[in-house]
Amino acid sequence: MPSSPIEHSYRHNDATYYYIDGRRYLDNSSYSLPNDDEEIDRLQLQHYLARYVLQANFCAPVNNKLKSGARVLDVGCGPGTFTLEMAFDYPNSHFIGIDINPMFPKEIKPRNVDFEEADVLEDLPFADESFDFIVIRNMVTALTLHDWENKIWKELIRVLKPGGYIESTEFEIPALNRGPVTYRMSEAWITMMKTKNIDLTIATHLEEIYKSTILKNIEHKSKMIPVGTWGDRIGKIMADDFVMLAKAMCPILRPIWGLTHEQYNECTERFVEELNVYRTYCNIHVVFGQKPENFFF
Repeated sequence: MPSSPIEHSYRHNDATYYYIDGRRYLDNSSYSLPNDDEEIDRLQLQHYLARYVLQANFCAPVNNKLKSGARVLDVGCGPGTFTLEMAFDYPNSHFIGIDINPMFPKEIKPRNVDFEEADVLEDLPFADESFDFIVIRNMVTALTLHDWENKIWKELIRVLKPGGYIESTEFEIPALNRGPVTYRMSEAWITMMKTKNIDLTIATHLEEIYKSTILKNIEHKSKMIPVGTWGDRIGKIMADDFVMLAKAMCPILRPIWGLTHEQYNECTERFVEELNVYRTYCNIHVVFGQKPENFFF
């Protein structure tokens, strides 16, 4: 059976990385996808897809607050695309992006942006009631079901001001109308991640999770996204994201299936063909809720 041994590891800026199949990963991290330029490209593509489909960077009713001046926390900010774009759109507000996977810009950034290496599963380095708006996006592969249902909320609610909003955005997994190869790849990924207690189907449970917290005025919005050229330009872009994700999963799935690189690439080519035959699509989900005005720790 082909294996994916760690090729080598190294330290940089107090972080330890290792390589598998030429992809770079952050050591001792729950995040199972790579930390390299290819993954940054994929995360940026996901941001632009979400913005295009939703016709906005956020859905919570915070536009006026952002215009006048707010403090915003971007949890799991990745390369910081959302944070940087929001900082440009709302120059009177201050934005802080945090991530345990440091791929954000460390020096060249707007004056109303800061990035910090921090873990939402630990005590956040912010005072109580520090933020007017908290966003947590594309964290499906980083948090366990227990994290989603219990662990993250105490800290997020603690640092959120009364009357402030928390908003989550996640792409639904698995896609719908899957062909046989697409089904095999996605189910293998879902099963493998379950061994790490990570539920990739969390997007469809977000509203229920929000309702289990003290948050009120909860709203849930979803949009369908075609995957494949059958869905015109947006479908082609979404298919590109699927291909990039398949490549990112290669070091994880290839040894499980016992495939060579060539065989895995052939599977990827077949699943791309299936997208148009079966008219595959996925949904994006946005859920937000408000901290009660009279809530105090």
